[in-house]
Amino acid sequence: MEEPDAGVDAPPAEVGHKLSGKTMDYFTANTPMDLVALASDGVTPPMMVTSATGGLYEVPSVPTGSTIFFTATRTNYRPTRNVPVAVKGVDVVKDLYIATIADINRQYATAGKPVTAGRAFLAVELQRQNGTPLTGIPITDIVLRDALNAPVVVAGTYFFGAAGDIDPALTVATTNGGRSRVALLDVPPGTYTLRVTYPNGQGGTQTQDTPITTVADGATLALSGGGGTPGGGTPPATPKFTADIYPKLQKAAAGGLGCGNCHTLGGPAGGVLQFDLGAGPTLEAIKARLNVLNLTTPAASLLLTKPLYEPAPYNHPNATFVDINDPDYKLILLWIQQGALI
Repeated sequence: MEEPDAGVDAPPAEVGHKLSGKTMDYFTANTPMDLVALASDGVTPPMMVTSATGGLYEVPSVPTGSTIFFTATRTNYRPTRNVPVAVKGVDVVKDLYIATIADINRQYATAGKPVTAGRAFLAVELQRQNGTPLTGIPITDIVLRDALNAPVVVAGTYFFGAAGDIDPALTVATTNGGRSRVALLDVPPGTYTLRVTYPNGQGGTQTQDTPITTVADGATLALSGGGGTPGGGTPPATPKFTADIYPKLQKAAAGGLGCGNCHTLGGPAGGVLQFDLGAGPTLEAIKARLNVLNLTTPAASLLLTKPLYEPAPYNHPNATFVDINDPDYKLILLWIQQGALI
């Protein structure tokens, strides 16, 4: 029987896909940096590489269906946690960024704030769900919240201006260089939710929640919005396994989330559960294993908790969902809440 959500499944045996790109200076445009050490968070075993001349880096075998955070470190730079990278069914080219201590200190000086040891710098790109820059909202509509939903006290929140640094004179989000960005100074180390609220164009408001992790004396780069519904369209109000869930469990090459790359006959997780038996037999196998579906407490279902990102130590070889706001996570959760209909 499947045990409660503990223990790590067998690591993926497949070759996976290549992740490559350049390590770049965050504040100085078009400036690649060599000798940047990259360390992963969200996959086991961990992946570590160092960028070469021209900032070039390559991670050769990322498990299919992974969503991974990388932290970049280098002398005279703050350890910089990047926006998560999703590796689905193809090789991915993605630049990763690192921020110098001097550049971050300049943001504090511009704001007239002292740098507090043990606190973090947070920079967030603001986008609507369709990926366009989010502009026109005031600082008050951007709030960092803790696990109890209480606002987190920071030294200040400021929008980035035309010069590429924060501009304390800006009262609303603006676009510069094709991006709308905001910085939060002196964020305590921890795990939080950044809540951004903006008009939805229909007389109401849209709220975007983004998970944020910060470390002492580090920098975190994040993206609010820009997700949308994978594949486009509106998610079904009453999802069914055959039409809506089973396709998500298939291999990435077949349009799925990559679950079937491991959960297949002969695969590293095929002995735990197979997801490619056909819709009917697969659902029967899922229901037959304890806690894979939990109709009483749907969010506790292993089908959701295993691929959900969590800080190390991990209970799954890789994370597919960055957090519970992932549209596919929400779809599967809704399906379970409605009784896991075939």
